Amino acid sequence: MFLIKNSYCFPCVCHLLVLCLTRQTFYSLKFLAMSFKPSKYQTAVYQHVTDGTGNAVIDAVAGSGKSTTIVEALKLIPKNLKVLFLAFNKAIVEELSIKIGNLPNVDVKTLHALGRSAINNATQGYLDVKGDKYRNYVNKAVEFGGIRPEAKLDWDEMGVYKQNILKLVDLCRVNLCKTPEHLMDIGRKHMIFTADNEVEMALNVVDWGCSEGQRKVIDFTDMIYFPNVFQSMMKREDFQYDFVFIDECQDLNTAQREMFLQTVRAETGRFVAVGDPRQAIYGFAGADVESFETLKNSPNTISLPLSVCYRCDESIIEKAKTIVPQIEAKDNAEKGIVDDNAKVEQILDGDMVLCRITAPLVALCMFYISTGVKAYVKGRDIGMNLINMIKKTKCRYMDDTMSKLEKDLEKLSKKIMKRSDCTLEEVKEDTQYTSMRDKVNAIGVIAKDLKMTDAVMNRIEAIFKDDQKSGICLSTIHKAKGLESDRVFIIRPDKMFLKHCMSVPWMAEQEYNLAYVAYTRAKKYLGFVRDFQMDDEY
Repeated sequence: MFLIKNSYCFPCVCHLLVLCLTRQTFYSLKFLAMSFKPSKYQTAVYQHVTDGTGNAVIDAVAGSGKSTTIVEALKLIPKNLKVLFLAFNKAIVEELSIKIGNLPNVDVKTLHALGRSAINNATQGYLDVKGDKYRNYVNKAVEFGGIRPEAKLDWDEMGVYKQNILKLVDLCRVNLCKTPEHLMDIGRKHMIFTADNEVEMALNVVDWGCSEGQRKVIDFTDMIYFPNVFQSMMKREDFQYDFVFIDECQDLNTAQREMFLQTVRAETGRFVAVGDPRQAIYGFAGADVESFETLKNSPNTISLPLSVCYRCDESIIEKAKTIVPQIEAKDNAEKGIVDDNAKVEQILDGDMVLCRITAPLVALCMFYISTGVKAYVKGRDIGMNLINMIKKTKCRYMDDTMSKLEKDLEKLSKKIMKRSDCTLEEVKEDTQYTSMRDKVNAIGVIAKDLKMTDAVMNRIEAIFKDDQKSGICLSTIHKAKGLESDRVFIIRPDKMFLKHCMSVPWMAEQEYNLAYVAYTRAKKYLGFVRDFQMDDEY
């Protein structure tokens, strides 16, 4: 008012006030212009992005609106700063690209697309992607003696020997293993029991894959691995950013995490990693179960919470609190329902059905299809895995196929008993055995009333889908991550917290994480189905 009284016109006063605004005040006004009212947790994130320094790891509970939080944060960053958002798959990239609109300073990429671009630049565009690069090499090297065990192995043992090498080649790369001891420890963690010199041979195969003559031929894992081995690939200005955002940081493997960190501009760059440590469920696939904590403990990094769940009603939040105490219901959340004695007959079109294992889902799906109810099992890749198991038997008739698969299970059980010095009953709790048992059971259910393997494989293709929008969606909990439904039913709740997993600390933690993921898929109703029973093996 003093300025106005001293003959300054109102527009000039406004101009002076804007010039005098601190950056914090300026961005506070931008917060007011947002199309939604941010929570206190979201506001803290925005203020860190605009006015803070260093990095942030955001602990985002299920349904906390992390996508919205990230999108609005990206819009607050000055346009003269170069920004990268990294996602796990193309679907997220496409969705986010639409949401952020026209932000010319923001690149949105998958981790693999980023790695491939870096390799492509380093090889001047001469790049050949071959998914079977290492498998072909191992097969030929075994055939011609370049890879061989020190002891004499029979035909079946040689098959396990080759598979162990290929698994270790992948684990070596995603974990950035450099020594035999490190790779051996990783192999044990993933229940790979070596028969001979597989660790040494795997390291030799990885060295071959990185040799000068092989750098222009890559598989999917090389896209992440090579930028870590040849770090000059990421030093180009094209791959250096002022701000780097990454989602699902709890599921990063070591190679993914280290590659992403290379994109943060030295000295001045900052990263914002978003994730939920209690949704870390991919340790079995090579993810570093300590990834979230590792980033959280990075130098010059703070931790910020996103604790309000906007997805689930209050009673479902209370159920989730038994595993994640800090999760909060949104203001004015409805009560919702947790039904501990739900029945199969309550499941309707559009509902989601979850199970820890696959075979019960297949059985229920078959029941629905036989009664004219539209249903499908989520996960085309699961179906392809079952088809490949059938193909490997090289049998035309399903009776022969099932006999061969049962014999393979018996052989596996004997090998586990031998290496672990355990009883047959103890074998039934082994991770490898139970995983294969579940798959064989699923094939058996699908094959009911069919004689020919071709017909069974066609039925598998019809049941397992990823893009169907109508009908009852049946899914393993792993496949349901990122999905939601008004009504969610969990069948065979007795199969939650698998006994063989609960005996290994990191696996036990992931079992609790799976339960948390399952509970928080439900928006209004969560039902535990008690009247759906099958053979005890299932």
